[in-house]
Amino acid sequence: MDLARFFDLVRGHGWQGMALWGVLLAQALLWVMLVRLHFSIQKEEAPWEECVGKIRSAFLRKVNGEDEISELKVHRYAPMVDKLVALHFAEAKSDLMTRFLLLRWKIKECLRPYWIRWGYLLIGFGVVVWFLYGLGLDLGIEGLMRTPSDPRLLWVWLGYAMVIAWKLVRLQGNLERVQRSLLIPRRDE
Repeated sequence: MDLARFFDLVRGHGWQGMALWGVLLAQALLWVMLVRLHFSIQKEEAPWEECVGKIRSAFLRKVNGEDEISELKVHRYAPMVDKLVALHFAEAKSDLMTRFLLLRWKIKECLRPYWIRWGYLLIGFGVVVWFLYGLGLDLGIEGLMRTPSDPRLLWVWLGYAMVIAWKLVRLQGNLERVQRSLLIPRRDE
């Protein structure tokens, strides 16, 4: 990175130089927020095969099935999985369709804050790109290359944001597997 060129741009271009500081701060904020979102999603990762296997095993076994079900009530996998299991046992007396709808609603309710944060990050990305594009018209985009406010860093950020979206979709799929194993356990899943 060429810090000297960045400082020359900042000192020599008045309000555009100050705007570059704003872009640099916004880029840093986008990275921090994206990494925080990544770590909050990581907390929701459970050992999925073990989790689904134990749930299926508890509901399908004739011998020791009750012991496994009671162990399932106190076992901790991940916050979202624990919420689904707790809701399942709280609504055990209701019919299958009601439990299905409640569990489906709980999955969407648990994932909604992550998708909202991800959406706000994408809006912030759009604002920073728009602002950086305007500065690129004034200062020349070549002048911004290899500086701390390099526009190419934002495209790396966008790629990482798409990986986060893929993780959210995968998390939803795994939660739906847990839901299926709670409601209709099958031997081969």
